[in-house]
Amino acid sequence: MNPILEPLTFPDRQVQEEVVTSTQCECLFCPEMFDLQSSNDQILAHFLLAHKLVVADVKEIVDLKRYIDYWRPKFRECGPKAYCFVMETENENREKEEYFMLAHELPEDQNLREKLQREKLNLVLKQQQKERKDDEFSHCCLFCRKIFTGNRKVLFDHMNFDHNFSVGLPDNVVFVEEFLNLLDEKLSQNICLYCEKTFKDRTVLKEHMRKKIHKKINPVNKEYDKFYLVNYLEPGKSWKEIMDEFDEYCQNEDWSDWFEPEAEAICLFCDFQSSAPEVLSQHITSHNFDFLGLKKNFSIYQQIKIVNYVRRQVHEKKCILCDEQCSSREDLSAHMQKLSHFKLPERSIWDQSQ
Repeated sequence: MNPILEPLTFPDRQVQEEVVTSTQCECLFCPEMFDLQSSNDQILAHFLLAHKLVVADVKEIVDLKRYIDYWRPKFRECGPKAYCFVMETENENREKEEYFMLAHELPEDQNLREKLQREKLNLVLKQQQKERKDDEFSHCCLFCRKIFTGNRKVLFDHMNFDHNFSVGLPDNVVFVEEFLNLLDEKLSQNICLYCEKTFKDRTVLKEHMRKKIHKKINPVNKEYDKFYLVNYLEPGKSWKEIMDEFDEYCQNEDWSDWFEPEAEAICLFCDFQSSAPEVLSQHITSHNFDFLGLKKNFSIYQQIKIVNYVRRQVHEKKCILCDEQCSSREDLSAHMQKLSHFKLPERSIWDQSQ
């Protein structure tokens, strides 16, 4: 699929990191309690072994506790058969047994997963916006201990240019204070941030990171996932997987090369799909949106920003020009058609850091 036109999951809350009152979670069926702080494996195993329930694609559920809290009263009132896929099998004694599955193919389950994802993403976006505007930020450099105050970007630029240490674009990072404290703690324990080996003192560690070019974080350590905005866009994918995909298509600046043969790309405004770039472009133009003009008037990076902006607005059922909230995709399309709003707003609205 054309990566630019690939649908984005954009899947609301206070501008603070989630306040989790308790990580204790009661079973869907019985009073047994489980602690979800360290792992979900115990409660999922209990569902299967004790109650014959499977929760599919758990890694796509951004808040398992709230997910379980939603289904618990429903299961206890009507039983799982009213909501789940039912699979009939035979046990070793050739007796029939029923197993139940919750999966996103079930409309109610999919709506719940998307709702949790939207709330999570909105929370993170608000937190990121707050941090980007925060001029009271203060933190010392991880390497030379110089203290930086004001916007966080100053510190990240310093570590990048003076110490050759980069965590990526500052605007792509969220929960910055917690992120820096985590990195600082690892360095104080003489742990390399990339290979995660422990050294006898800080001098040896710094020399190791310099010689081995290890002045970067470990891309496969999931501990860092929560600090990258991109990780919240597609449930079930880590920031490393998403960025690998991004790197693949950013290497080539030819628009036509972004269409893979026989891959289906999706219209920005409706469910129309086509593997032919010309057909898709003509279809999008039929919405009175100057899609072909994007290639002539904007750079590839700006084209990505525009498509991401349009995808987000349409997903949230908001007009791309006036930002009016509609109740459905159909109402949104009718609104934009009636008012001729199939056009971009002023540049400052969509041309935001990605």
